Amino acid sequence: LTMDRAEFMALESSKKAEVLNALLDEGKNQKEAMGAVGVTIKDLMVTQVFFSKTEGRFNANAVGGYSNFHSDSTGEAAK
Repeated sequence: LTMDRAEFMALESSKKAEVLNALLDEGKNQKEAMGAVGVTIKDLMVTQVFFSKTEGRFNANAVGGYSNFHSDSTGEAAK
C-alpha cells in the first residue's frame, strides 16, 4: 500500500481510517502507519480521524458539516 500525503489527504475521512487500519494490519504501529502516508496527528485531527488507544484502531468521526459526507458510507465501516 503506497500513497503519498496529497493522495491520502484527498480521501474521505472514513477511507483515511481504512487505509491507516490496513497499515496497522500489516504490523505497523500508530506512528509508522501515519509515517507511511506522511501525515501527523494534527493532519488527522483536522480531517476528523482519531486513533483509539483502547481499540488500537483509527476511527473517522462522522460528525461535521462536510458536504462530501454521505450517510450511506457509514455502512462500510463494519468489517
